[in-house]
Amino acid sequence: MLRAVVDTNILVSGFISPLSYPREIEKRWRNEQFALFTSPQIIDEIRRVLYLPRIKQKYSLSESDIRAFILAITYKASCTAGSLILSGVAPDPGDDKIISCAVEAQADFIVTGDKKFQQLEEYQKIRIMNAESFIKILDDEPGSV
Repeated sequence: MLRAVVDTNILVSGFISPLSYPREIEKRWRNEQFALFTSPQIIDEIRRVLYLPRIKQKYSLSESDIRAFILAITYKASCTAGSLILSGVAPDPGDDKIISCAVEAQADFIVTGDKKFQQLEEYQKIRIMNAESFIKILDDEPGSV
């Protein structure tokens, strides 16, 4: 099974945008088409972003919906220890936690909506791509729906 770390921007977009590539990524993870890996640092960032007043209000996010989503990510995804800390690898230092998680998880892919991050294309044989490209790869996987 393919192993992926999905950036916070894709996970949050999937949660708030029902008709989007990020939502399709979430559906395919829940349908076990790939193994999602995360870390305590990524989960903390998801929580922080979803509780931002401008996000919570704009998308009318309820406390229970936010909690349910964070719990699903926490308990259904595979969580690394978060002990590997790389710095200066990603174009944005805030994305180093994504690369650290992917290396620690021995992931095949990082899926991100950040175009500068996508320009890296690869780090230690971990391919970095957008949601649409990742969906195409999942479609080509044997046994995919």
